[in-house]
Amino acid sequence: MYFINPFKGLRPTENNASSVPIASTDHLSKKIVTEYKKNNKWSYLNVFAEENYSKSKEQFELMKKNSILKKDNTDSFYIYKISTKNHSQVGIMGTAKLSAYDNLHIRGHEEIFFERSQKRMKQMDNLNAQIGPIYAVYPDNKELNDLVEKELVNSPVYSFEGMDGNKHEMWVVNDERKVLQIRDLFNSINRIYIADGHHRMDALLKLSKFKQHQNPKHTGEEIYNFFMIAIFPTSQARILDYNRLIKDLYGYSAKVEKQNSSYKPKKSQIFGMYLEKQWYSLELKEKPHQNLFHIINLDINLLHYYLLEPTLGIGDPRHDNRIDFIAGFHGLEGIESKVNSGEAKVGFALFATQMENVISFADNKLYMPPKSTWFDPKPLDGLVAYDFE
Repeated sequence: MYFINPFKGLRPTENNASSVPIASTDHLSKKIVTEYKKNNKWSYLNVFAEENYSKSKEQFELMKKNSILKKDNTDSFYIYKISTKNHSQVGIMGTAKLSAYDNLHIRGHEEIFFERSQKRMKQMDNLNAQIGPIYAVYPDNKELNDLVEKELVNSPVYSFEGMDGNKHEMWVVNDERKVLQIRDLFNSINRIYIADGHHRMDALLKLSKFKQHQNPKHTGEEIYNFFMIAIFPTSQARILDYNRLIKDLYGYSAKVEKQNSSYKPKKSQIFGMYLEKQWYSLELKEKPHQNLFHIINLDINLLHYYLLEPTLGIGDPRHDNRIDFIAGFHGLEGIESKVNSGEAKVGFALFATQMENVISFADNKLYMPPKSTWFDPKPLDGLVAYDFE
């Protein structure tokens, strides 16, 4: 049995490649999303925007009927390059067996919440397809990385700017020799880590079990026992800082070291703070207690344990409405804007969680704190889809 496998992708025709896939809408304004939906009739936004599942299914079927989407005839791997202004990463899209997640060959680090997982499951069951891949990372393997790099000299089947403003390129690998080589190399790695898509992963597990119960001839090799995954080497995947905004000072005033300009921490255990149009730097007076949080003193935990909870009275960040979060792609300007507008009273800039932290938590079967990582850039949904037919 192979760990990672090729599949027949359901994907947009070349002339529709830029308008069909969608990016995470978490950081896009409602205006941008509305305009994009209106100007791109066949965008997947028009599938997922429908609250009525029957209309979503109808739109999805229309995309196939009108040959906006076509399914490849040959099992293939898909090499996927994403480029921002100052970063690029190249990975491989394939499928993996769901049992690999249960057997810890595929490891996660996030806590799962039932309602989010259930919503994802219903969407996939309705379409009978997985539209977006699970985004994962693999420990670097020189032979695999070199193989991927050699494919990049060929012309991509897609090359366009997505709705996220990033450049997306894709190559189809269906040569039997290369396909077998990729499968063998992933077999030798035999361990990958989920970066983004934990709730989608949980939904896929539930959906698979549901389909098993419906199929009296279930063998374990049906399409619904596998899932689509986009895997990038750890050296290329990028994690941005995930900063904090607090709505009030809990009765306190500031007495800290001022900075002459905006302040972004360049190493762990140092923090930036923006308050009343002024940046400050914060540093712990003493070393934190060792093993305070099981395996590592994450900056997110340190800030909460030593400042947000005891001084500013912030409770569980999943439920306390006095705290908000802002991803690092907004830059320090994003923090300044929120505080200057009055939406928050104070903002904290953190050093980004490191990849080794993510792997350590996953290896030790621990959950990271909420809003610990923002992987950027992310794979688009719908560039390649995996249908269960």
